[in-house]
Amino acid sequence: MSGENQEIKIVGIDKDSIRISSDNKDYWVVSFKLATSPDQSWQKKFYEIQKKDSDIAKRKMWFIKDSICVEVSAVDDLQKVLDALKIEIAEVNVLCEQDHQKKIKIRQELATLQQVQRDATLKLKEDSDKLIF
Repeated sequence: MSGENQEIKIVGIDKDSIRISSDNKDYWVVSFKLATSPDQSWQKKFYEIQKKDSDIAKRKMWFIKDSICVEVSAVDDLQKVLDALKIEIAEVNVLCEQDHQKKIKIRQELATLQQVQRDATLKLKEDSDKLIF
């Protein structure tokens, strides 16, 4: 991804932050470290993808700085949790890249329109110099 749009990906796990969930004592909170802190727009898209996911094993998740915290049970396969997260993160990255490309296109169209307006204004000014009063 380019420019202001950074790709988010999981780069590791924060073993020292694994703890029992304060909401449910049958679950633990596992923090997956991200390459960078996702902005609010990215997080919003992630939560939208999460809402659409009908997986019965879907877990509660939230962001803290450059980590995504996930509630897991002792019987959960962490690799499956990680693989599911990676798929959702990849989907969000694609959506964000599409949005970024749309913004670039709009900026280019705006720059073209502004140039057309400048050219038209300049022509009108030049034409006004030729008027006979």
